[in-house]
Amino acid sequence: MSEKNNLLPAREELMRIFHQDGIIEIITGAVLLNFGFDLLNQNRLTSLFTYIPIILLTSMKTQVTISRLGIDQFGGEKKIRNWNLAVAAGLVMMLLLLNATVLEDMLGLRSANPLPFGGDFGNLIAGTIMALLCLAAAYFIPLKRFFYYALGAFLAGIVSFLLLPAGNVHFLLFFCALAILVPGIKLMVKFSRSYPLDQIKK
Repeated sequence: MSEKNNLLPAREELMRIFHQDGIIEIITGAVLLNFGFDLLNQNRLTSLFTYIPIILLTSMKTQVTISRLGIDQFGGEKKIRNWNLAVAAGLVMMLLLLNATVLEDMLGLRSANPLPFGGDFGNLIAGTIMALLCLAAAYFIPLKRFFYYALGAFLAGIVSFLLLPAGNVHFLLFFCALAILVPGIKLMVKFSRSYPLDQIKK
């Protein structure tokens, strides 16, 4: 048991290094942005275009991260593939949950608001789903900065539920997408400057 505990800091440090590039944020932000447009356009199903950023995850990691940091320090190609698959699975799960509860409203939750106040219950549902998935990323990957994304998503869900009229859940999605996407872009710029390809090739 003690050996396992001694390995945890090493794994957390590897995850911090592997995910310092901001790619998870960029992919997540792009997915939420596309899903927001699905809601805005009143699609009955999540568009295939919404899933495209998830498909690009592995190639982005290879071109941006592995090309700069190498593959050996992370335990080889198989381990990296498993890490990427876990992230992709989490994003797909988020989309499926949002699709079922907000876009299609299969369970009729949006129209069955149990609270005597507030607007579209879909805001609170979407905010809670995004918060839970961010909490999962913060705990299982682990990436501590996702605790802040989780808190932001949940608070945004509450505020938009209380203040926005029905039929405006897409505003919540756009806000959360930008709140994750902008830090991701900043992280990628910082990462690219810290590990310039020209310097690595020399």
